Amino acid sequence: MKVLTHEQMRNADLAAIAAGIPALVLMENAAYALLRALEQRYTPLQEQRIAIFCGKGNNGGDGLALARLLQIHHQPKNLKVILAFEPEELGPDAARQLAMLEALEIPYSMQLPQDLAATTLAIDALLGTGVNGEPRSPIAELITLINELPLARRVAVDIPSANRIHADLTVTFAAPKPEHLLLDSAKLVIAPIGIPEKYITSELNWTTPADLKPIGAKRALNSHKGNFGHVAVIGGGGALQMAGAAAIRVGAGWVTVYSPDPDFSIGLPDLMKGAWPPNVAGKVVAVGPGLGQNEKALVESLYLNHDGPLVLDADALNVLAPLSLPTSRLRVLTPHPGEMRRLLGRELGDRIEDASGLSKLTNSVVVLKGYRTVIAFPNGQVWINPTGSPALAKAGSGDVLTGLMAGLLSQYPSNPEQAVLAAVYLHGRLGELSHEMTSLASRLCDHLAEALDELSV
Repeated sequence: MKVLTHEQMRNADLAAIAAGIPALVLMENAAYALLRALEQRYTPLQEQRIAIFCGKGNNGGDGLALARLLQIHHQPKNLKVILAFEPEELGPDAARQLAMLEALEIPYSMQLPQDLAATTLAIDALLGTGVNGEPRSPIAELITLINELPLARRVAVDIPSANRIHADLTVTFAAPKPEHLLLDSAKLVIAPIGIPEKYITSELNWTTPADLKPIGAKRALNSHKGNFGHVAVIGGGGALQMAGAAAIRVGAGWVTVYSPDPDFSIGLPDLMKGAWPPNVAGKVVAVGPGLGQNEKALVESLYLNHDGPLVLDADALNVLAPLSLPTSRLRVLTPHPGEMRRLLGRELGDRIEDASGLSKLTNSVVVLKGYRTVIAFPNGQVWINPTGSPALAKAGSGDVLTGLMAGLLSQYPSNPEQAVLAAVYLHGRLGELSHEMTSLASRLCDHLAEALDELSV
């Protein structure tokens, strides 16, 4: 799913209007999307004490249209429409919505009612994405007021105004915006409003299950292990065990693990142990978990010469750092912030720009791990992953991600982008399905069947 900046969203709106879709129709669609979101979460709406706070732009127009629809469809016992500005200050579309309220004799006011503290549902329609900087009076005071309402659930229209409203739910339109990327995804609704898909363009994307097809699709009955690839994992210790286990559990046909430690023994009978030095021709390779930093020559050779997909993590990244050498084959770098600093040879700045820059410099896929993991592709497309939880904040979680990625790349060689995105998405879901304190990285994959089934719906 595309993520649109304010300018890109405005251009999409204008393109739709120029194509023949009136602005008021788009606003009406947005209001109906808001109504549906309220109906799904806060019924019965007729019993709610609703206050809608409206600015003077299109965001306020959405709020005014919502007030009309609420009155028509639900007749709330208590509905207050509060204008932040004089009616003559409203933008043209918001003014048209206000005229419709007047025609239906739905009251509005610039005065704060005395019983406002009894509000149970507060709608923030003050500021949209087009406003920058600190909010000024009277908006600033209204934001504070909305946040202090003692009984209210707060619903933001498009974005929480000035990112200051403590919204229980945000309903945005057509596509998520950069401001939404740090929100809890359970508190965000992304609603279509009739803008043709061809006008919604951006290099920034938000991963959804719909973007991950065909990952998780049902297998043919006559499948055999050769259909799902051979993964080689190179590393050592428990990290190697976890990466190998994740690769086989996510569906790779077979997995061979290699370690320079002659005393390394396999704890999972489903894995095969390969002889050292590794022969990985024709395999999808993951290298780094528990490897140590004594195998620099091997890692460099794999990075430059391996003929198949290569996932690099942990010490494989550290021995290559700083990295600027481009590659002509599929390489996936999976650094956490410390490893990313070493790869760049400097402190981190903007996470999206850093990941995209390294991806283009090395012609590799960069998976910059962390809250809202960033996945950057050499073609300039950048994806933000919405899943994850504090359950992943434990040693070994990254090794599981490495194994998942190699296992999916082995099964979907013609869909490498979906395989990478799905590995990150599924990894985050495993965290969400685990207890955030008591979970173990080695047990994350216990939830893999449930997470994969969600993708196949």
